Amino acid sequence: MDILSKRQKDILQYTFLLFLIVLTTYIVSTTLDISILPDIIKIIDFKYILLGFGLVLLYILLEGYIIKIILNSIHNTKCKFLGFKVGTIGLYYNLVTPLASGSQPMQVYVLNKFNVPISKAIAVIVNKTVVFQTIVTVYTGILLLINCIYLKNQMNSIMLLISTGMIMNIIMLSFGFLIIYNPKKTKFIVNLILDILKKIKIFKKLENKRKNIDKFIDEYYYSVRLFLKDKKNLIKALTLTIIQLTFHFSIAYCIYKSFNLTSASFIQMVALQAFLYMAVSPVPTPGNVGANEIVFFTIFKGIFPKDLIGYSVFVYGIFVYYFILLFCGICTIIIHYKMKKCKINYSKYIY
Repeated sequence: MDILSKRQKDILQYTFLLFLIVLTTYIVSTTLDISILPDIIKIIDFKYILLGFGLVLLYILLEGYIIKIILNSIHNTKCKFLGFKVGTIGLYYNLVTPLASGSQPMQVYVLNKFNVPISKAIAVIVNKTVVFQTIVTVYTGILLLINCIYLKNQMNSIMLLISTGMIMNIIMLSFGFLIIYNPKKTKFIVNLILDILKKIKIFKKLENKRKNIDKFIDEYYYSVRLFLKDKKNLIKALTLTIIQLTFHFSIAYCIYKSFNLTSASFIQMVALQAFLYMAVSPVPTPGNVGANEIVFFTIFKGIFPKDLIGYSVFVYGIFVYYFILLFCGICTIIIHYKMKKCKINYSKYIY
């Protein structure tokens, strides 16, 4: 909705981002005791640091492989490593644009550059998003049910953020399932809501979005129904996404073990990182910068010793942001360099 102008939105987003960066710097600097750094280096078990980097690489590779599975199900292509190319570009733009808003349009653009029709390119990216959001919501939901008593007793302050993330994901998935079940009824409900909202002054511009919303519903219905027919590849994509998320949610455990700590179990650390992911998912900063570190500190401060929590936050940021940004950024530069002779205006693919 165009309640704010683009410039106002940019100012608001980047002011919030600056605030989070300043707050993160303050928290890390006040909890990071430089004087004990030589002692920490002595106790670090570097095989767990290497394992952490290995898990991040596997996460990236699986991102590309899952896209390949969906792509092969929807459109036959002879291009080698296209899934990997689209996956790394998607992860890069996830980290550099607010709410990952530049990721999907760029992925559609790249697929089209490699001769995948626009309708099928959109179908691939829509299905990848639906598969990921479905699994991450169910995955985290199960862990929430198992650990609800622990969360109420030990992390009451963070429950609001986790609940907000879960509710937003459930609403989006419910809307998606409603489209699949009955697109006509979905359009009727959406248009009814728009008729009510347009009576409010700040929502008047939503009237201009009616055609775009109807088009989105049609494309979403076509895309998901196309992939649902291929049960074998659907199950394969869902299963690999569970494995991919488990790799990602194991990073905090690698950091924990690298400091030779033993009290917390693997399952507990995976659950806590899943809650961290869900808590920061609604934050509109590029790559959840700032929010990741602040929420990590809040969730894990009772798990890591006080003198190690600052270092843990720092290492976590390297794993989930800077390493992925560097690796996928280099891949993205190489891919764009190879495609630079084929220039097209991809702004029309934003949906």
